[in-house]
Amino acid sequence: MSENKSPAVIRLTEARAEHTAQMMKINDITAAIARSKKEREAAIENGKEAETSWRTRFRSLRGNLTDELRAQHSQRIVSRELAEEFTGLIEELEFEHEGEMIKAVHTGHAYVNAHNAAFTQYVEGQWEAAMRNLSPTLVRAVRLKLLSLRLNDRGRHTDPQHVEPEAILAREVGKALAEKAEAARLDMDAEPVVSEIGVYRPALTGVDMKLYNSPCSIHVRLQERKMKLEKQQKESQA
Repeated sequence: MSENKSPAVIRLTEARAEHTAQMMKINDITAAIARSKKEREAAIENGKEAETSWRTRFRSLRGNLTDELRAQHSQRIVSRELAEEFTGLIEELEFEHEGEMIKAVHTGHAYVNAHNAAFTQYVEGQWEAAMRNLSPTLVRAVRLKLLSLRLNDRGRHTDPQHVEPEAILAREVGKALAEKAEAARLDMDAEPVVSEIGVYRPALTGVDMKLYNSPCSIHVRLQERKMKLEKQQKESQA
Protein backbone atom coordinates (compact mmCIF):
# COMPACT_ATOMS: atom_id res chain seq x y z
CA MET A 1 0.00 0.00 0.00
CA SER A 2 1.13 3.56 -0.67
CA GLU A 3 1.43 4.42 3.05
CA ASN A 4 4.20 1.81 3.33
CA LYS A 5 6.15 3.22 0.41
CA SER A 6 8.85 5.84 0.65
CA PRO A 7 8.19 9.24 -0.95
CA ALA A 8 10.80 8.40 -3.59
CA VAL A 9 9.01 5.17 -4.58
CA ILE A 10 5.66 6.96 -4.65
CA ARG A 11 7.15 9.62 -6.95
CA LEU A 12 8.57 6.88 -9.17
CA THR A 13 5.13 5.25 -9.43
CA GLU A 14 3.61 8.60 -10.39
CA ALA A 15 6.36 9.39 -12.91
CA ARG A 16 6.01 5.94 -14.49
CA ALA A 17 2.24 6.39 -14.84
CA GLU A 18 2.63 9.89 -16.29
CA HIS A 19 5.14 8.71 -18.86
CA THR A 20 3.07 5.65 -19.77
CA ALA A 21 0.01 7.84 -20.30
CA GLN A 22 2.05 10.23 -22.45
CA MET A 23 3.35 7.41 -24.62
CA MET A 24 -0.20 6.10 -25.06
CA LYS A 25 -1.15 9.51 -26.47
CA ILE A 26 1.75 9.32 -28.90
CA ASN A 27 0.84 5.78 -29.92
CA ASP A 28 -2.73 6.88 -30.64
CA ILE A 29 -1.51 9.78 -32.78
CA THR A 30 1.00 7.54 -34.57
CA ALA A 31 -1.78 5.08 -35.38
CA ALA A 32 -4.00 7.91 -36.62
CA ILE A 33 -1.21 9.18 -38.90
CA ALA A 34 -0.62 5.72 -40.35
CA ARG A 35 -4.35 5.20 -40.88
CA SER A 36 -4.75 8.63 -42.50
CA LYS A 37 -1.83 8.03 -44.84
CA LYS A 38 -3.35 4.73 -45.89
CA GLU A 39 -6.73 6.35 -46.49
CA ARG A 40 -5.12 9.19 -48.43
CA GLU A 41 -3.31 6.75 -50.70
CA ALA A 42 -6.57 4.88 -51.25
CA ALA A 43 -8.36 8.13 -52.08
CA ILE A 44 -5.60 9.10 -54.51
CA GLU A 45 -5.72 5.73 -56.25
CA ASN A 46 -9.52 5.80 -56.40
CA GLY A 47 -9.34 9.29 -57.83
CA LYS A 48 -6.90 8.19 -60.52
CA GLU A 49 -9.08 5.25 -61.47
CA ALA A 50 -12.20 7.42 -61.51
CA GLU A 51 -10.37 10.05 -63.57
CA THR A 52 -9.24 7.53 -66.17
CA SER A 53 -12.65 5.85 -66.31
CA TRP A 54 -14.49 9.17 -66.59
CA ARG A 55 -12.32 10.54 -69.37
CA THR A 56 -12.60 7.32 -71.34
CA ARG A 57 -16.39 7.27 -71.02
CA PHE A 58 -16.63 11.03 -71.69
CA ARG A 59 -14.79 10.69 -74.97
CA SER A 60 -16.55 7.53 -76.02
CA LEU A 61 -19.91 9.28 -75.50
CA ARG A 62 -18.58 12.38 -77.30
CA GLY A 63 -19.35 14.70 -74.41
CA ASN A 64 -22.86 13.39 -73.78
CA LEU A 65 -23.15 13.92 -70.00
CA THR A 66 -25.33 11.06 -68.86
CA ASP A 67 -26.40 10.68 -65.23
CA GLU A 68 -23.74 7.99 -64.86
CA LEU A 69 -21.04 10.34 -66.13
CA ARG A 70 -22.24 13.10 -63.83
CA ALA A 71 -22.06 10.69 -60.89
CA GLN A 72 -18.55 9.60 -61.88
CA HIS A 73 -17.51 13.22 -62.22
CA SER A 74 -18.75 13.92 -58.70
CA GLN A 75 -16.93 10.84 -57.40
CA ARG A 76 -13.55 11.88 -58.82
CA ILE A 77 -13.96 15.34 -57.29
CA VAL A 78 -14.86 13.74 -53.95
CA SER A 79 -11.78 11.49 -54.11
CA ARG A 80 -9.52 14.44 -54.90
CA GLU A 81 -10.96 16.57 -52.10
CA LEU A 82 -10.82 13.65 -49.69
CA ALA A 83 -7.11 13.16 -50.43
CA GLU A 84 -6.53 16.88 -49.83
CA GLU A 85 -8.41 16.68 -46.52
CA PHE A 86 -6.27 13.76 -45.42
CA THR A 87 -3.13 15.68 -46.41
CA GLY A 88 -4.20 18.56 -44.17
CA LEU A 89 -5.15 16.19 -41.38
CA ILE A 90 -1.80 14.38 -41.55
CA GLU A 91 0.04 17.69 -41.30
CA GLU A 92 -1.98 18.60 -38.19
CA LEU A 93 -1.43 15.17 -36.65
CA GLU A 94 2.32 15.31 -37.29
CA PHE A 95 2.46 18.73 -35.64
CA GLU A 96 0.51 17.35 -32.69
CA HIS A 97 2.78 14.30 -32.58
CA GLU A 98 5.86 16.54 -32.38
CA GLY A 99 4.36 18.45 -29.46
CA GLU A 100 3.46 15.30 -27.60
CA MET A 101 6.93 13.87 -28.25
CA ILE A 102 8.49 16.93 -26.63
CA LYS A 103 6.25 16.29 -23.63
CA ALA A 104 7.33 12.64 -23.67
CA VAL A 105 10.97 13.72 -23.49
CA HIS A 106 10.14 15.65 -20.32
CA THR A 107 8.14 12.81 -18.76
CA GLY A 108 10.91 10.42 -19.80
CA HIS A 109 13.53 12.48 -17.99
CA ALA A 110 11.28 12.71 -14.94
CA TYR A 111 10.75 8.93 -15.01
CA VAL A 112 14.48 8.15 -15.30
CA ASN A 113 15.36 10.65 -12.57
CA ALA A 114 12.65 9.30 -10.27
CA HIS A 115 13.90 5.76 -10.83
CA ASN A 116 17.48 6.78 -10.10
CA ALA A 117 16.44 8.58 -6.90
CA ALA A 118 14.25 5.73 -5.64
CA PHE A 119 16.80 3.01 -6.37
CA THR A 120 19.75 4.97 -4.97
CA GLN A 121 17.85 5.91 -1.81
CA TYR A 122 16.77 2.33 -1.19
CA VAL A 123 20.24 0.92 -1.85
CA GLU A 124 21.92 3.47 0.43
CA GLY A 125 19.50 2.54 3.20
CA GLN A 126 20.26 -1.14 2.75
CA TRP A 127 23.98 -0.42 2.70
CA GLU A 128 23.88 1.62 5.89
CA ALA A 129 21.84 -1.10 7.62
CA ALA A 130 24.34 -3.74 6.53
CA MET A 131 27.27 -1.63 7.74
CA ARG A 132 25.63 -1.30 11.14
CA ASN A 133 25.22 -5.06 11.37
CA LEU A 134 28.50 -6.40 10.06
CA SER A 135 29.33 -9.95 11.03
CA PRO A 136 31.59 -9.97 14.13
CA THR A 137 33.51 -12.80 12.48
CA LEU A 138 34.19 -10.65 9.42
CA VAL A 139 35.13 -7.61 11.50
CA ARG A 140 37.52 -9.77 13.58
CA ALA A 141 39.16 -11.20 10.45
CA VAL A 142 39.55 -7.75 8.93
CA ARG A 143 41.09 -6.46 12.16
CA LEU A 144 43.58 -9.29 12.27
CA LYS A 145 44.42 -8.75 8.60
CA LEU A 146 45.10 -5.08 9.28
CA LEU A 147 47.39 -5.92 12.17
CA SER A 148 49.24 -8.37 9.94
CA LEU A 149 49.68 -5.78 7.20
CA ARG A 150 51.00 -3.27 9.70
CA LEU A 151 53.39 -5.82 11.15
CA ASN A 152 54.81 -6.51 7.71
CA ASP A 153 54.79 -2.88 6.58
CA ARG A 154 58.09 -2.03 4.96
CA GLY A 155 59.54 0.95 3.20
CA ARG A 156 57.29 3.59 4.71
CA HIS A 157 60.14 6.10 4.71
CA THR A 158 62.27 4.72 1.86
CA ASP A 159 59.97 3.40 -0.86
CA PRO A 160 58.37 6.15 -3.03
CA GLN A 161 55.67 3.65 -4.07
CA HIS A 162 54.86 2.63 -0.52
CA VAL A 163 51.18 1.81 0.08
CA GLU A 164 49.61 2.22 3.51
CA PRO A 165 48.32 -0.99 5.14
CA GLU A 166 44.82 0.53 5.34
CA ALA A 167 44.81 1.13 1.60
CA ILE A 168 45.96 -2.43 0.92
CA LEU A 169 43.27 -3.77 3.23
CA ALA A 170 40.56 -1.64 1.62
CA ARG A 171 41.59 -2.86 -1.82
CA GLU A 172 41.62 -6.52 -0.83
CA VAL A 173 38.34 -6.38 1.09
CA GLY A 174 36.72 -4.37 -1.68
CA LYS A 175 37.93 -6.81 -4.32
CA ALA A 176 36.68 -9.83 -2.37
CA LEU A 177 33.27 -8.27 -1.72
CA ALA A 178 32.94 -7.08 -5.33
CA GLU A 179 33.68 -10.58 -6.62
CA LYS A 180 31.11 -12.06 -4.24
CA ALA A 181 28.55 -9.42 -5.23
CA GLU A 182 29.17 -10.00 -8.94
CA ALA A 183 28.53 -13.72 -8.53
CA ALA A 184 25.48 -13.25 -6.29
CA ARG A 185 21.94 -13.39 -7.65
CA LEU A 186 19.02 -11.50 -6.23
CA ASP A 187 15.94 -13.52 -5.36
CA MET A 188 13.39 -11.09 -6.75
CA ASP A 189 10.54 -12.98 -5.04
CA ALA A 190 12.11 -11.88 -1.76
CA GLU A 191 12.79 -8.34 -3.01
CA PRO A 192 9.40 -6.61 -3.32
CA VAL A 193 10.83 -3.09 -3.18
CA VAL A 194 13.61 -3.80 -5.68
CA SER A 195 11.10 -5.56 -7.93
CA GLU A 196 8.80 -2.54 -7.87
CA ILE A 197 11.59 -0.05 -8.50
CA GLY A 198 13.50 -2.13 -11.05
CA VAL A 199 17.25 -2.61 -11.09
CA TYR A 200 17.80 -1.23 -14.58
CA ARG A 201 17.23 2.18 -16.06
CA PRO A 202 13.72 2.46 -17.55
CA ALA A 203 13.54 1.67 -21.25
CA LEU A 204 12.10 4.73 -22.97
CA THR A 205 10.72 2.80 -25.93
CA GLY A 206 9.26 5.08 -28.57
CA VAL A 207 10.89 8.26 -27.27
CA ASP A 208 12.93 10.32 -29.74
CA MET A 209 16.35 9.82 -28.15
CA LYS A 210 17.95 12.54 -30.28
CA LEU A 211 15.61 15.02 -28.65
CA TYR A 212 16.01 13.31 -25.28
CA ASN A 213 19.76 13.77 -25.35
CA SER A 214 19.74 17.29 -26.79
CA PRO A 215 18.14 20.11 -24.76
CA CYS A 216 19.30 22.47 -27.52
CA SER A 217 17.22 20.58 -30.10
CA ILE A 218 14.19 20.81 -27.81
CA HIS A 219 14.65 24.58 -27.57
CA VAL A 220 14.92 24.90 -31.35
CA ARG A 221 11.80 22.81 -31.90
CA LEU A 222 9.82 24.86 -29.40
CA GLN A 223 10.85 28.08 -31.10
CA GLU A 224 9.89 26.70 -34.51
CA ARG A 225 6.52 25.56 -33.21
CA LYS A 226 5.88 28.95 -31.62
CA MET A 227 6.64 30.73 -34.89
CA LYS A 228 4.39 28.35 -36.84
CA LEU A 229 1.49 28.85 -34.44
CA GLU A 230 1.89 32.62 -34.57
CA LYS A 231 1.91 32.50 -38.37
CA GLN A 232 -1.24 30.38 -38.42
CA GLN A 233 -2.93 32.76 -36.00
CA LYS A 234 -2.12 35.77 -38.18
CA GLU A 235 -3.36 33.98 -41.30
CA SER A 236 -6.63 33.05 -39.59
CA GLN A 237 -7.16 36.69 -38.57
CA ALA A 238 -6.35 38.07 -42.02
